[in-house]
Amino acid sequence: MLYLVDTVSVDPSRSDDYLRLVETSGVAIMRDAGATLVSCWSTSRKLGDQVDILLVWSVGDFATWNATRKNLVLDPRWHCYAKEAALLRSGGTRRFYEAAPFSPDAR
Repeated sequence: MLYLVDTVSVDPSRSDDYLRLVETSGVAIMRDAGATLVSCWSTSRKLGDQVDILLVWSVGDFATWNATRKNLVLDPRWHCYAKEAALLRSGGTRRFYEAAPFSPDAR
């Protein structure tokens, strides 16, 4: 299994809006394209710092990810979602992870 991990930085005043966008649009768009939401975590906005939102998506492998990415590019909903998300975030990273052989999630 391959995990796509997005860490998104948002202003605390926009974190709820970003999470709502992911929940109401992003999850369905990614699912329809071929990825599954594994988890979504957020740092506390009560600290006054930038909020980091951690999204973990799973796909079978890099071949599956390439098909998923193609599906996203061809989906007009993705372009609208990406534009809305870009307006809410101030930065972030995207990384691919594979489970270590001893991890409980390794299959």
